Amino acid sequence: MKINFKRYNKNFSSGLTFKIQEAEKKINVDLAEKFFTENYCIETRFYENKSAALANQLCLKIFELLSKKLNINIALPPVIFLYAKNEIIDTQSAANFCIPDTINVLKNEYPFPGRSIFFRNFSSLEDINSTTETQFLYKESCSSHFLAPFIHEWIHSFHLDYIYKKYGYGGDCLYLKTLYPNKSKIQGVQLLKELETKTLSPNDNEIIFDILGRYSTRPTNQYLEIFSETLTKFICDSLLGGKLVKNPLEEFMKTKKEFKAIFKKVCMFQ
Repeated sequence: MKINFKRYNKNFSSGLTFKIQEAEKKINVDLAEKFFTENYCIETRFYENKSAALANQLCLKIFELLSKKLNINIALPPVIFLYAKNEIIDTQSAANFCIPDTINVLKNEYPFPGRSIFFRNFSSLEDINSTTETQFLYKESCSSHFLAPFIHEWIHSFHLDYIYKKYGYGGDCLYLKTLYPNKSKIQGVQLLKELETKTLSPNDNEIIFDILGRYSTRPTNQYLEIFSETLTKFICDSLLGGKLVKNPLEEFMKTKKEFKAIFKKVCMFQ
């Protein structure tokens, strides 16, 4: 009997296991959506996509455990939607994204609250696994783990919550104004506009590329992407399948001091 070693590598080297694939087949999407809404007040629309429902359930479990481990409060995203490219207003946007402010994203939909997450519709976790593995192999992204694209967007949502809590919101949405009242002269929305064009030096980018890959060296929204990619990397490095088995903070502390200094600069918006 010929054994296909490539298949085994494909299923296990990037975090995807046969157990997760079995769970992917069995999950009830309607019940998953109801679970998110009734227990966490997260509006979800997975369009019967079992893979998306399971991936986001795994993210929820990971961040719940992280919250307890690190003793931090994590504000969950208000909305998680799948979309098809022909349904989106800005067809040039990234495949997966987290919106910073209330905005029209999908055609024939009302504006969504800031911190809402959108994932492009996809066929299976096996396809996501293959894509992340290839991107990581060619140094395009920070992790080969199949949950990396999902964790990345969840972290963007957490980061926006942190910015709005610290600086206030400062936009036009009544919902967000109530949630994040003004606190300083520089408001969160204004700070985000400044961060859209804030970039690192060539020397810093060499260090970033070595640890996080090419995506984090791009100039657009670089500070926001470095923050998300850094936490995504060390969370994914701490996973076995879909379970958190290490402390990501301890994994982060093993990196070179130059990288930690850059990350500190990014976190302080310097």
